[in-house]
Amino acid sequence: MATEFQIYVVGTSEAKAMAVASAALRDLEPLESELSRFKRNSDISRLNHLQKGESTPIGIAALDCIQLAQDIHTATEGAFDITAGPLIAVLTNPDHSPRDPSQEELSKAIDAVGIKKIKLDHESLTATVLCDDLWLDLGGIGKGYALDQMALILKESGINNAMLDAGGSTLLAFGDGPDGNGWIGGLGEPNSPEIILKNNSLSGSGFSERGEHIIDPRKHCRVPMKKCNAWALAPYAALADALSTAFLVMTPKEIQDLCEKHEEIEAILPSI
Repeated sequence: MATEFQIYVVGTSEAKAMAVASAALRDLEPLESELSRFKRNSDISRLNHLQKGESTPIGIAALDCIQLAQDIHTATEGAFDITAGPLIAVLTNPDHSPRDPSQEELSKAIDAVGIKKIKLDHESLTATVLCDDLWLDLGGIGKGYALDQMALILKESGINNAMLDAGGSTLLAFGDGPDGNGWIGGLGEPNSPEIILKNNSLSGSGFSERGEHIIDPRKHCRVPMKKCNAWALAPYAALADALSTAFLVMTPKEIQDLCEKHEEIEAILPSI
């Protein structure tokens, strides 16, 4: 998943902590074989090579992750969209600079974007593609989903106090932390407060320079970055991961309304 994962465990022996953490980390490889679009035979890669109307069997992890993405797409009214790849391709050059596509290119890309362009069948564990040129990318939710699955392995092995870290941008903690007051998560911003995590997740997305652009899948266009970073607190890591991405294209009012509607989530926007 092109990131470094770390696990911190307290309240058990070093030998057990090492054994259980190693087992959780080993789970990353089969997850990546299902979820990464860069793996030639992954479930996501196979879906991206299907034509309109074709179906393929997919694993439980891929089905679960896509379903979560669809649910979050609905909750954010389209701000989070794992099918936005065709738009990114025509609106962005390989060096990430803005690109101005022809109207024909843009129309073709728009036709391939939309969370309803993929249909899931939970009974048969299959997915059907409802358009040509589908481009699924779980990069905005995959790290968080992996942390959630690793946490399940820890808990099933009797670990009840741990923090998991994916690349320093997504954290998942459960239990009371080393001193009984929770786990400390930083925002990576100068002079920013420390966040106490206890049975929840913190995730951040952002760009290093103002003036950069990001693709808004709702408007099918580039929008200038007004926020350098967006952080989301949520009960589980996949949700926090996806929301921090969605927050980058949502207005402060949209974010506020979402958080008021779903009291279990919180937004932190340190740079406006």
